[in-house]
Amino acid sequence: MFSKILLTVVVVAIIWFGFKYLQRIAELRAGRPSPPDAPHPPSAPTQSQTAQDLALCPRCATYRAPNQGPCGRKDCPY
Repeated sequence: MFSKILLTVVVVAIIWFGFKYLQRIAELRAGRPSPPDAPHPPSAPTQSQTAQDLALCPRCATYRAPNQGPCGRKDCPY
């Protein structure tokens, strides 16, 4: 009885890993990278990734970073 269950588990594992192997080979032939198995740790924030306080523009009613520069309107206060 135990040998039948063990044989079934082994056959399913062989099919499962064989399918993953064939899928990986097909992705390499197509030139597409496979998705990562584990997420990468976040990198240290750079200048463009740091949080900034936004200011409400009184002319166009949108939120912008003050150091972003003018939005292109003639009456832009930034």
